[in-house]
Parts: sequence; C-alpha cells; structure tokens
Amino acid sequence: MTAAAPAYTRDWFGDNVPVWTRLLAPLAGRPGARALEIGCFEGRATCWLLGNVLTGADARIDCVDTFEGSDEYASMGVSMAGVRERFEANVAPWRDRVEIHVGRSADVLRRLDRRYEFVYVDASHAAADVIADAVLAWPLLAAGGVMVFDDYAWDWFARPERNPRLAVDAFRACYAGHYTLLHVGYQVAVRKLPAYDRVAAAAVLPPRMQGHAG
Repeated sequence: MTAAAPAYTRDWFGDNVPVWTRLLAPLAGRPGARALEIGCFEGRATCWLLGNVLTGADARIDCVDTFEGSDEYASMGVSMAGVRERFEANVAPWRDRVEIHVGRSADVLRRLDRRYEFVYVDASHAAADVIADAVLAWPLLAAGGVMVFDDYAWDWFARPERNPRLAVDAFRACYAGHYTLLHVGYQVAVRKLPAYDRVAAAAVLPPRMQGHAG
C-alpha cells in the first residue's frame, strides 16, 4: 500500500532513502516489527517506512511530536500551520499501523514500555535534547535494533550546543561497547549489541591514558 497523494511542503528525507534501504533491508516485511520515530513533521519518513519496511503483518510505528516545531523554524521560513493535519492525511492509508503521541519527547519516551527494532531520533536539534532523546530511547531499542540520528552534519547555528553533532558524538562515546557503527554521513546509524563488547568500545574510544606515579 502507498500513500494517496501525500502533501509535503519540504523534503528533508529523500536523500536518505539509499542508506535506509540498505540498513533496514533485514527488517523489511518482518511480522510484528515496530519502529519509533521521534519527530515526524509531515510524515515523509513515516510514509516511506510504512510503504517499504513496515509491511509485515502487525508491523507498527509510534510517532512522537509536539507539532509545534523547533526554535530554528522561524529563521528557516518554516510554518507549522497545518502540519499535524498534513501528517495525519499522509499516513491515513496506514492509519491502523500508526500510533501518534502528541507531546514533548522527554515526557512521552518515559511513558513508553515497548521494544522497537528501529528508532529514529529527529526531533529538537539542540544537543541537550538530542542526547536526552537518545538516552531515553536506548532502553526501548531491542538488541540488534538500529538507531538513526538525523542531521549529524547540520550546522545551522554557530554555537555547537545548538546543533546535533555534539550530542551524537557524546552519545557514541558514552555508549561505546554497546553498539556497532553502521553509517556516518549526514546521518549516523548504530546497531545495538546484546551485551557490552570491548572490541566495539575500542573502536570508539582512544586507549586509556596511564596515570603517572606520584
């Protein structure tokens, strides 16, 4: 099934399709597969997932958004007027597979107790919010599941703490040994390991410096 006449005002997702097709191929068509999208805007990524990956029996997606936009939208000329209505219209062909959670991700993620094979972190671009979303979503990601961070290379603001890269790098360092790196480009993708792995940690962190005798 494909979305009927979807209405999008922005294409912030299309360039990711080749990478996502490769990364999510093992998940495509899997019965009962579940995805979590943190930040969905008009649903372009949502619809792609529903039409190309979440096609198995009982596959579903949970979407989290305030539908109020981020603080950079005004400077980018992005209006949030009608965004929720467009999102709901775009996902309508798969409405029984979509659960919408309207609210701040920091609040919604704390209430979820499901396991997901795929998590997409694409809400607030502020580094503190990005790392909070990732930390809260990580326990919800099943072992072997894939987490994708959007906008790793996005640098709209001059101050680094206003952009995602600082958070993604910090998350990678803090969770070294708990994932394998799948992709680094405009986005970053990792696969969750079932247990801590020293070899995987060594691929992220530099060798530990030895202290000097006093």
